[in-house]
Amino acid sequence: MRIRILSLLPQAFDSFLSYPVIRHAVDKGLVEIEVIDIRDYADGCWRAIDDSPYGGGAGLLLRVDVVKKALDGAAGDKGRRILLGPKGRLFDQKLAHALSHEKELVLIAGHYEGVDERVRSYIDDEVSIGDYILTGGESAAIVLAEAVIRLLDGAIKEASSASESFEDGILEEPQYTHPALFDGKRVPDVLMSGNKAAITHFNELEAIKDTTALRPDLIPSDRSFRFHTVHRDYGNEKDIITWIGDRLPCPRIVWHTEDHLVLEKRNARPLSSAGQKTILSTVSSILKALWSFDTTGCPADMRLAYRLSRLSLPWARWQALRPLMDDVHGDDLVLSHGRLTLEHILVNGNGLVAITDWQDAGLAERERDVANILDQLEEVGISKDELFSRLGRDFDPRRLSLMRLVP
Repeated sequence: MRIRILSLLPQAFDSFLSYPVIRHAVDKGLVEIEVIDIRDYADGCWRAIDDSPYGGGAGLLLRVDVVKKALDGAAGDKGRRILLGPKGRLFDQKLAHALSHEKELVLIAGHYEGVDERVRSYIDDEVSIGDYILTGGESAAIVLAEAVIRLLDGAIKEASSASESFEDGILEEPQYTHPALFDGKRVPDVLMSGNKAAITHFNELEAIKDTTALRPDLIPSDRSFRFHTVHRDYGNEKDIITWIGDRLPCPRIVWHTEDHLVLEKRNARPLSSAGQKTILSTVSSILKALWSFDTTGCPADMRLAYRLSRLSLPWARWQALRPLMDDVHGDDLVLSHGRLTLEHILVNGNGLVAITDWQDAGLAERERDVANILDQLEEVGISKDELFSRLGRDFDPRRLSLMRLVP
Protein backbone atom coordinates (compact mmCIF):
# COMPACT_ATOMS: atom_id res chain seq x y z
CA MET A 1 0.00 0.00 0.00
CA ARG A 2 1.05 3.58 -0.62
CA ILE A 3 -0.23 6.48 1.48
CA ARG A 4 0.35 10.08 0.44
CA ILE A 5 -0.56 12.82 2.89
CA LEU A 6 -1.07 16.40 1.70
CA SER A 7 -0.54 18.88 4.53
CA LEU A 8 0.51 22.41 5.39
CA LEU A 9 2.49 21.05 8.36
CA PRO A 10 4.50 18.07 7.14
CA GLN A 11 6.65 18.21 10.29
CA ALA A 12 3.56 17.16 12.29
CA PHE A 13 4.07 13.62 10.97
CA ASP A 14 7.68 13.17 12.12
CA SER A 15 6.80 11.39 15.37
CA PHE A 16 4.05 9.37 13.68
CA LEU A 17 6.54 7.94 11.19
CA SER A 18 8.69 6.78 14.10
CA TYR A 19 5.90 4.83 15.82
CA PRO A 20 7.13 1.21 16.22
CA VAL A 21 4.18 -0.35 14.38
CA ILE A 22 4.36 2.21 11.56
CA ARG A 23 8.15 1.98 11.25
CA HIS A 24 7.90 -1.83 11.28
CA ALA A 25 5.32 -1.79 8.47
CA VAL A 26 7.47 0.59 6.40
CA ASP A 27 10.66 -1.44 6.98
CA LYS A 28 8.88 -4.65 5.92
CA GLY A 29 7.68 -2.97 2.73
CA LEU A 30 4.02 -3.28 3.68
CA VAL A 31 3.38 0.43 3.24
CA GLU A 32 5.08 3.43 1.69
CA ILE A 33 4.27 6.78 3.28
CA GLU A 34 4.96 10.14 1.66
CA VAL A 35 4.16 13.47 3.32
CA ILE A 36 3.74 16.31 0.83
CA ASP A 37 3.80 20.03 1.63
CA ILE A 38 0.86 21.71 -0.07
CA ARG A 39 2.84 24.97 -0.08
CA ASP A 40 5.15 23.52 -2.75
CA TYR A 41 2.26 23.86 -5.21
CA ALA A 42 1.40 27.50 -4.47
CA ASP A 43 2.36 30.21 -6.97
CA GLY A 44 4.34 33.40 -6.40
CA CYS A 45 7.00 34.38 -3.96
CA TRP A 46 4.43 34.59 -1.17
CA ARG A 47 3.01 31.14 -1.97
CA ALA A 48 -0.55 32.09 -1.11
CA ILE A 49 -2.36 28.96 -0.06
CA ASP A 50 -5.41 30.47 1.64
CA ASP A 51 -7.77 33.40 1.42
CA SER A 52 -10.84 34.84 3.11
CA PRO A 53 -14.26 33.50 2.09
CA TYR A 54 -16.42 35.32 -0.43
CA GLY A 55 -19.46 36.86 1.24
CA GLY A 56 -17.59 37.35 4.48
CA GLY A 57 -17.02 35.12 7.46
CA ALA A 58 -14.38 34.30 10.03
CA GLY A 59 -11.20 32.43 9.22
CA LEU A 60 -9.39 31.47 6.03
CA LEU A 61 -10.03 28.75 3.46
CA LEU A 62 -7.57 26.60 1.59
CA ARG A 63 -7.65 27.66 -2.04
CA VAL A 64 -9.06 25.21 -4.56
CA ASP A 65 -6.40 25.96 -7.20
CA VAL A 66 -3.54 25.12 -4.84
CA VAL A 67 -5.16 21.93 -3.56
CA LYS A 68 -5.96 20.82 -7.12
CA LYS A 69 -2.33 21.34 -8.21
CA ALA A 70 -1.12 19.38 -5.19
CA LEU A 71 -3.50 16.53 -6.00
CA ASP A 72 -2.48 16.44 -9.64
CA GLY A 73 1.21 16.76 -8.91
CA ALA A 74 1.42 14.43 -5.96
CA ALA A 75 -1.14 11.79 -6.82
CA GLY A 76 -2.04 12.05 -10.47
CA ASP A 77 -5.00 9.82 -11.26
CA LYS A 78 -3.97 7.12 -8.80
CA GLY A 79 -5.17 6.56 -5.29
CA ARG A 80 -8.38 7.09 -3.41
CA ARG A 81 -8.55 10.80 -2.56
CA ILE A 82 -9.88 11.43 0.94
CA LEU A 83 -10.45 14.82 2.54
CA LEU A 84 -10.28 14.82 6.35
CA GLY A 85 -13.10 17.17 7.33
CA PRO A 86 -16.14 17.59 9.58
CA LYS A 87 -18.68 16.99 6.80
CA GLY A 88 -17.39 13.50 6.11
CA ARG A 89 -18.81 10.14 7.12
CA LEU A 90 -17.75 9.01 10.55
CA PHE A 91 -14.59 6.91 10.60
CA ASP A 92 -14.93 3.49 12.22
CA GLN A 93 -13.31 0.06 12.16
CA LYS A 94 -15.48 -1.12 9.29
CA LEU A 95 -14.28 1.77 7.12
CA ALA A 96 -10.68 1.14 8.23
CA HIS A 97 -10.98 -2.44 6.95
CA ALA A 98 -12.41 -1.23 3.64
CA LEU A 99 -9.61 1.29 3.14
CA SER A 100 -6.94 -1.28 4.03
CA HIS A 101 -7.74 -3.04 0.75
CA GLU A 102 -6.93 0.04 -1.35
CA LYS A 103 -3.59 0.06 -3.17
CA GLU A 104 -3.10 3.77 -2.65
CA LEU A 105 -4.64 6.45 -0.43
CA VAL A 106 -4.25 10.20 -0.79
CA LEU A 107 -5.16 12.00 2.43
CA ILE A 108 -5.81 15.74 2.41
CA ALA A 109 -5.38 17.35 5.82
CA GLY A 110 -7.65 20.38 5.84
CA HIS A 111 -6.62 23.49 7.74
CA TYR A 112 -7.78 26.92 8.87
CA GLU A 113 -11.57 27.38 8.62
CA GLY A 114 -11.78 24.64 6.02
CA VAL A 115 -11.43 24.26 2.27
CA ASP A 116 -13.01 25.93 -0.72
CA GLU A 117 -16.20 23.98 -1.43
CA ARG A 118 -15.00 23.23 -4.96
CA VAL A 119 -12.25 21.01 -3.55
CA ARG A 120 -14.93 18.39 -2.92
CA SER A 121 -15.39 17.92 -6.67
CA TYR A 122 -11.83 16.55 -6.88
CA ILE A 123 -12.01 13.98 -4.08
CA ASP A 124 -13.48 10.48 -3.77
CA ASP A 125 -14.51 10.62 -0.16
CA GLU A 126 -14.64 12.81 2.95
CA VAL A 127 -14.05 11.32 6.38
CA SER A 128 -14.47 12.71 9.88
CA ILE A 129 -12.92 11.14 12.99
CA GLY A 130 -15.54 12.63 15.30
CA ASP A 131 -17.95 15.42 16.05
CA TYR A 132 -15.47 17.99 17.32
CA ILE A 133 -13.22 20.65 15.82
CA LEU A 134 -9.44 20.41 15.36
CA THR A 135 -7.03 23.15 14.37
CA GLY A 136 -5.98 21.10 11.37
CA GLY A 137 -6.55 17.76 9.71
CA GLU A 138 -3.08 16.42 10.51
CA SER A 139 -4.25 14.62 13.67
CA ALA A 140 -7.17 13.13 11.77
CA ALA A 141 -4.89 11.95 8.97
CA ILE A 142 -2.64 10.24 11.52
CA VAL A 143 -5.63 8.50 13.13
CA LEU A 144 -6.91 7.20 9.79
CA ALA A 145 -3.48 6.16 8.53
CA GLU A 146 -2.57 4.29 11.72
CA ALA A 147 -5.91 2.47 11.90
CA VAL A 148 -5.51 1.32 8.28
CA ILE A 149 -1.81 0.39 8.45
CA ARG A 150 -2.18 -1.85 11.48
CA LEU A 151 -4.74 -3.91 9.52
CA LEU A 152 -2.27 -4.72 6.73
CA ASP A 153 -1.15 -8.36 6.72
CA GLY A 154 2.03 -8.62 8.76
CA ALA A 155 1.84 -5.22 10.44
CA ILE A 156 0.91 -6.76 13.79
CA LYS A 157 0.07 -10.28 14.96
CA GLU A 158 -3.21 -11.48 13.48
CA ALA A 159 -4.47 -12.70 16.86
CA SER A 160 -3.89 -9.25 18.34
CA SER A 161 -6.07 -7.47 15.78
CA ALA A 162 -8.81 -10.10 15.67
CA SER A 163 -9.72 -9.75 19.36
CA GLU A 164 -9.64 -5.96 19.66
CA SER A 165 -12.49 -3.57 20.39
CA PHE A 166 -14.91 -3.03 17.50
CA GLU A 167 -13.66 -6.04 15.50
CA ASP A 168 -16.75 -8.01 16.56
CA GLY A 169 -18.85 -4.88 16.81
CA ILE A 170 -18.35 -4.58 20.58
CA LEU A 171 -15.66 -3.52 23.04
CA GLU A 172 -12.77 -5.78 23.97
CA GLU A 173 -13.02 -7.70 27.24
CA PRO A 174 -11.22 -6.36 30.36
CA GLN A 175 -7.67 -7.70 30.64
CA TYR A 176 -5.28 -8.27 33.55
CA THR A 177 -1.61 -9.02 34.17
CA HIS A 178 0.71 -9.44 37.17
CA PRO A 179 0.37 -9.08 40.09
CA ALA A 180 -2.63 -11.36 40.59
CA LEU A 181 -3.62 -9.44 43.74
CA PHE A 182 -3.13 -5.71 44.11
CA ASP A 183 -4.66 -3.31 46.62
CA GLY A 184 -7.33 -5.87 47.49
CA LYS A 185 -8.34 -6.33 43.84
CA ARG A 186 -7.86 -9.85 42.50
CA VAL A 187 -7.66 -11.12 38.94
CA PRO A 188 -10.76 -13.29 38.24
CA ASP A 189 -10.00 -16.91 39.10
CA VAL A 190 -11.23 -18.25 35.77
CA LEU A 191 -8.48 -16.36 33.91
CA MET A 192 -5.85 -18.27 35.92
CA SER A 193 -7.60 -21.63 35.64
CA GLY A 194 -6.04 -22.74 32.35
CA ASN A 195 -9.47 -23.78 31.08
CA LYS A 196 -9.48 -22.18 27.62
CA ALA A 197 -13.17 -22.82 26.93
CA ALA A 198 -14.21 -21.31 30.26
CA ILE A 199 -11.91 -18.32 29.70
CA THR A 200 -13.36 -17.68 26.23
CA HIS A 201 -16.89 -17.93 27.63
CA PHE A 202 -16.03 -15.58 30.50
CA ASN A 203 -14.29 -13.03 28.26
CA GLU A 204 -17.21 -12.86 25.85
CA LEU A 205 -19.65 -12.11 28.67
CA GLU A 206 -17.34 -9.48 30.19
CA ALA A 207 -17.00 -7.81 26.77
CA ILE A 208 -20.78 -7.74 26.41
CA LYS A 209 -21.16 -6.29 29.92
CA ASP A 210 -18.67 -3.51 29.20
CA THR A 211 -20.33 -2.71 25.88
CA THR A 212 -23.84 -2.53 27.31
CA ALA A 213 -22.60 -0.33 30.16
CA LEU A 214 -20.19 1.95 28.28
CA ARG A 215 -21.18 1.87 24.60
CA PRO A 216 -24.76 0.57 24.32
CA ASP A 217 -25.00 2.21 20.89
CA LEU A 218 -22.77 -0.58 19.54
CA ILE A 219 -25.60 -3.08 20.05
CA PRO A 220 -28.49 -1.44 18.19
CA SER A 221 -30.60 -4.62 18.01
CA ASP A 222 -30.52 -8.29 18.87
CA ARG A 223 -27.05 -9.86 18.55
CA SER A 224 -25.89 -13.45 18.61
CA PHE A 225 -22.38 -14.27 19.82
CA ARG A 226 -20.52 -17.52 20.30
CA PHE A 227 -21.88 -18.24 23.76
CA HIS A 228 -24.53 -15.57 24.33
CA THR A 229 -27.40 -13.72 22.72
CA VAL A 230 -28.18 -10.09 23.53
CA HIS A 231 -31.65 -8.59 23.25
CA ARG A 232 -32.14 -4.85 23.41
CA ASP A 233 -35.51 -3.46 24.58
CA TYR A 234 -36.41 -7.01 25.55
CA GLY A 235 -40.07 -6.49 26.45
CA ASN A 236 -41.53 -9.20 28.69
CA GLU A 237 -38.70 -11.68 28.25
CA LYS A 238 -36.85 -11.34 31.57
CA ASP A 239 -40.00 -11.46 33.69
CA ILE A 240 -41.52 -14.32 31.70
CA ILE A 241 -38.38 -16.49 31.79
CA THR A 242 -38.00 -15.87 35.53
CA TRP A 243 -41.65 -16.76 36.12
CA ILE A 244 -41.49 -19.93 33.99
CA GLY A 245 -38.41 -21.14 35.85
CA ASP A 246 -37.56 -24.72 34.91
CA ARG A 247 -41.08 -25.64 33.81
CA LEU A 248 -40.10 -25.09 30.16
CA PRO A 249 -36.66 -25.11 28.53
CA CYS A 250 -35.84 -21.39 28.27
CA PRO A 251 -32.43 -19.76 27.78
CA ARG A 252 -30.68 -18.93 31.06
CA ILE A 253 -30.44 -15.25 32.00
CA VAL A 254 -26.81 -14.35 32.72
CA TRP A 255 -26.87 -10.53 32.72
CA HIS A 256 -29.35 -7.73 32.28
CA THR A 257 -29.61 -3.97 32.43
CA GLU A 258 -32.60 -1.74 31.92
CA ASP A 259 -32.13 -1.94 28.15
CA HIS A 260 -30.21 -5.18 27.53
CA LEU A 261 -30.86 -8.82 28.34
CA VAL A 262 -28.01 -11.32 27.92
CA LEU A 263 -28.97 -14.98 27.61
CA GLU A 264 -26.84 -18.07 27.44
CA LYS A 265 -26.77 -19.49 23.94
CA ARG A 266 -27.55 -23.19 23.60
CA ASN A 267 -25.75 -25.55 21.24
CA ALA A 268 -28.66 -26.49 19.02
CA ARG A 269 -30.30 -25.95 15.64
CA PRO A 270 -33.70 -24.48 14.72
CA LEU A 271 -36.62 -26.90 14.43
CA SER A 272 -37.03 -25.87 10.77
CA SER A 273 -34.03 -28.11 9.97
CA ALA A 274 -35.82 -31.25 11.24
CA GLY A 275 -38.14 -33.61 9.40
CA GLN A 276 -41.93 -33.25 9.19
CA LYS A 277 -42.70 -35.81 11.90
CA THR A 278 -40.30 -34.18 14.37
CA ILE A 279 -41.62 -30.70 13.57
CA LEU A 280 -45.26 -31.73 14.01
CA SER A 281 -44.71 -33.63 17.26
CA THR A 282 -42.50 -30.91 18.77
CA VAL A 283 -44.81 -28.01 17.90
CA SER A 284 -47.89 -29.81 19.19
CA SER A 285 -46.07 -30.76 22.41
CA ILE A 286 -44.98 -27.16 23.00
CA LEU A 287 -48.48 -25.80 22.42
CA LYS A 288 -49.94 -28.33 24.85
CA ALA A 289 -47.27 -27.46 27.41
CA LEU A 290 -48.04 -23.74 27.11
CA TRP A 291 -51.76 -24.38 27.51
CA SER A 292 -51.25 -26.57 30.58
CA PHE A 293 -49.60 -23.77 32.55
CA ASP A 294 -51.29 -22.41 35.62
CA THR A 295 -51.37 -18.74 34.55
CA THR A 296 -51.79 -17.43 38.10
CA GLY A 297 -49.26 -14.67 38.58
CA CYS A 298 -48.34 -14.42 34.89
CA PRO A 299 -46.31 -11.16 34.74
CA ALA A 300 -47.56 -9.97 31.32
CA ASP A 301 -51.06 -9.42 29.95
CA MET A 302 -51.04 -9.82 26.17
CA ARG A 303 -54.77 -10.24 25.58
CA LEU A 304 -56.31 -9.02 22.34
CA ALA A 305 -57.54 -5.74 23.84
CA TYR A 306 -54.01 -4.82 24.90
CA ARG A 307 -52.45 -5.85 21.59
CA LEU A 308 -55.01 -3.77 19.74
CA SER A 309 -54.17 -0.76 21.90
CA ARG A 310 -50.55 -0.96 20.67
CA LEU A 311 -51.54 -0.80 17.02
CA SER A 312 -51.91 2.28 14.88
CA LEU A 313 -54.21 1.17 12.07
CA PRO A 314 -55.88 2.98 9.19
CA TRP A 315 -59.66 3.23 9.37
CA ALA A 316 -60.20 0.68 6.58
CA ARG A 317 -58.30 -1.97 8.51
CA TRP A 318 -60.21 -1.22 11.71
CA GLN A 319 -63.42 -1.77 9.77
CA ALA A 320 -62.13 -5.12 8.52
CA LEU A 321 -61.32 -6.18 12.08
CA ARG A 322 -64.63 -5.26 13.65
CA PRO A 323 -66.71 -8.27 12.49
CA LEU A 324 -63.91 -10.64 13.50
CA MET A 325 -63.64 -9.11 16.97
CA ASP A 326 -67.29 -9.82 17.74
CA ASP A 327 -66.51 -13.56 17.84
CA VAL A 328 -63.57 -13.30 20.24
CA HIS A 329 -64.21 -13.60 23.95
CA GLY A 330 -61.54 -13.42 26.63
CA ASP A 331 -62.57 -16.61 28.40
CA ASP A 332 -60.02 -19.05 26.92
CA LEU A 333 -56.72 -17.58 28.03
CA VAL A 334 -53.40 -19.44 28.19
CA LEU A 335 -49.68 -18.71 28.37
CA SER A 336 -48.82 -17.49 24.88
CA HIS A 337 -45.31 -17.28 23.46
CA GLY A 338 -46.39 -14.58 21.01
CA ARG A 339 -43.58 -15.11 18.49
CA LEU A 340 -43.67 -18.87 18.10
CA THR A 341 -41.91 -19.91 14.90
CA LEU A 342 -39.74 -22.87 13.93
CA GLU A 343 -36.65 -20.65 14.27
CA HIS A 344 -37.49 -19.93 17.92
CA ILE A 345 -37.62 -23.65 18.77
CA LEU A 346 -34.14 -25.16 19.17
CA VAL A 347 -33.47 -28.90 19.04
CA ASN A 348 -30.63 -31.40 18.88
CA GLY A 349 -30.37 -35.16 18.55
CA ASN A 350 -31.93 -35.64 21.98
CA GLY A 351 -35.00 -33.49 21.33
CA LEU A 352 -36.13 -30.04 22.47
CA VAL A 353 -33.31 -27.85 23.81
CA ALA A 354 -34.82 -24.38 24.24
CA ILE A 355 -37.62 -22.04 23.23
CA THR A 356 -36.22 -18.58 22.59
CA ASP A 357 -37.45 -14.98 22.13
CA TRP A 358 -40.12 -14.48 24.78
CA GLN A 359 -40.36 -10.69 24.36
CA ASP A 360 -44.09 -10.74 23.52
CA ALA A 361 -45.11 -13.61 25.76
CA GLY A 362 -47.92 -13.38 28.28
CA LEU A 363 -51.52 -14.19 29.02
CA ALA A 364 -53.43 -14.33 25.71
CA GLU A 365 -55.99 -16.19 23.62
CA ARG A 366 -55.32 -19.86 22.83
CA GLU A 367 -55.41 -19.26 19.07
CA ARG A 368 -52.58 -16.72 19.10
CA ASP A 369 -49.63 -19.12 18.85
CA VAL A 370 -51.51 -21.48 16.54
CA ALA A 371 -52.14 -18.66 14.08
CA ASN A 372 -48.49 -17.54 14.24
CA ILE A 373 -47.05 -20.92 13.28
CA LEU A 374 -49.66 -22.32 10.87
CA ASP A 375 -48.22 -20.68 7.75
CA GLN A 376 -44.74 -22.01 8.52
CA LEU A 377 -46.06 -25.52 9.03
CA GLU A 378 -47.86 -25.41 5.71
CA GLU A 379 -44.61 -24.27 4.02
CA VAL A 380 -42.91 -27.49 5.17
CA GLY A 381 -45.87 -29.62 4.09
CA ILE A 382 -47.80 -29.95 7.35
CA SER A 383 -51.51 -29.12 7.04
CA LYS A 384 -53.58 -27.40 9.68
CA ASP A 385 -55.73 -30.53 9.96
CA GLU A 386 -52.66 -32.56 10.95
CA LEU A 387 -51.82 -30.04 13.67
CA PHE A 388 -55.43 -29.80 14.91
CA SER A 389 -55.60 -33.59 15.08
CA ARG A 390 -52.46 -33.70 17.22
CA LEU A 391 -53.85 -30.98 19.47
CA GLY A 392 -57.19 -32.76 19.79
CA ARG A 393 -59.28 -29.70 18.88
CA ASP A 394 -60.43 -27.50 16.00
CA PHE A 395 -60.14 -23.72 15.76
CA ASP A 396 -62.54 -21.17 14.33
CA PRO A 397 -61.01 -19.80 11.09
CA ARG A 398 -62.36 -16.33 11.90
CA ARG A 399 -60.55 -16.24 15.22
CA LEU A 400 -57.32 -17.47 13.60
CA SER A 401 -57.65 -14.75 10.95
CA LEU A 402 -57.95 -12.11 13.62
CA MET A 403 -54.87 -13.41 15.45
CA ARG A 404 -52.89 -13.20 12.21
CA LEU A 405 -53.93 -9.57 11.85
CA VAL A 406 -53.16 -8.75 15.49
CA PRO A 407 -50.22 -11.01 16.42
